[in-house]
Amino acid sequence: MAFNRDLKLKSPMVEKSGSSLEEAFTNGMSECREHFRAMLFMCKQQLEATIAKHAEEVEVYRVQGKLELLEELFSVEVVRSEKEKLESKLVLARANMDIVKVPYIDWFKLGEPQMFD
Repeated sequence: MAFNRDLKLKSPMVEKSGSSLEEAFTNGMSECREHFRAMLFMCKQQLEATIAKHAEEVEVYRVQGKLELLEELFSVEVVRSEKEKLESKLVLARANMDIVKVPYIDWFKLGEPQMFD
């Protein structure tokens, strides 16, 4: 038997979606928009991090290539200072590359497995 107080309470469905169809539609649209904006933001962050990581990797390989070329072509003591400069640049470039982290987004945990397609 329902008491008078229970009948006065709003049901959770009415509180979430609103009392009319228009309210329910606008609430659903705004929630959908927020959801996809969040997904787009995560993808954008991942892409920017990947681009930054790639730029650092290019720098490492550029310095490493110069160093290998220097070792192959010249084995003279005069080039030792240039070799030391390149080795220090290589260490710095590797450190910069290690700083850049690419976030991993687990789309299956977020309930979006179609993002892998």
